Amino acid sequence: MKAGLQIDDLLPHRPPMTLLTQPISVEVPGEATAVADTSPGCIFYDRALKGVPACVALEYMAQTMALAVGAERRRNGLSPKVGFILGTRRLEVKVSAFVSGKRYGTSAKCMYKDDEFASFDCVMTDPEGVTVATASLTAYQPSEDLLKSGKVMLEG
Repeated sequence: MKAGLQIDDLLPHRPPMTLLTQPISVEVPGEATAVADTSPGCIFYDRALKGVPACVALEYMAQTMALAVGAERRRNGLSPKVGFILGTRRLEVKVSAFVSGKRYGTSAKCMYKDDEFASFDCVMTDPEGVTVATASLTAYQPSEDLLKSGKVMLEG
């Protein structure tokens, strides 16, 4: 990854939906690791849990996958663009919440990719390196022509 690139340089997401705080490594093609935002400033933070509900693991992993794809697009002189999760296989979450103040790592490794579809194996770990969530995600990223045609609705 080029020095100085930040999360916002690699993801199409913007606050408050940016759920990663820091890229750890991005290897082009197709591999990324980052830190999940579990702070009280996270849009999904739950005071009763003192952290973020476990169901958000899917979005943490999806954004890490998007980080890898965004880095590849940047390398090719393109901006990050929107993608859609088509499916999730083998989702397993071993915690009830991601506790605020702990540093959870999330990683995504590309297993298949063509011009519009990709599949990534994803893992989240706690600060001790123990796996707390895993999944295989499949995503679709429409072509530039399809996005420009207006046949893909992105906003209300």
